[in-house]
Amino acid sequence: MPVIEDAVGIINPDELYTLKAFTRRLGIKAATLRSARRAGLKVYYAHKQAYVHGRDWIEYVLRTANEPSSGATSQRG
Repeated sequence: MPVIEDAVGIINPDELYTLKAFTRRLGIKAATLRSARRAGLKVYYAHKQAYVHGRDWIEYVLRTANEPSSGATSQRG
């Protein structure tokens, strides 16, 4: 049976992702994930494996979307 590649950039709110699958799917680096975790992204642990719930990622993005990021300027008008 062929393996279907995960859709890059799409996080489903009702799915649980390993950190490896999560970073691969979003196309982000480990440093970006560390920053998100420090800023409040919830990570769950079970049997020495870390997971991110899709709904937590979506809530994190919505919560931090209007916060100024360091070194960046807003392009919105």
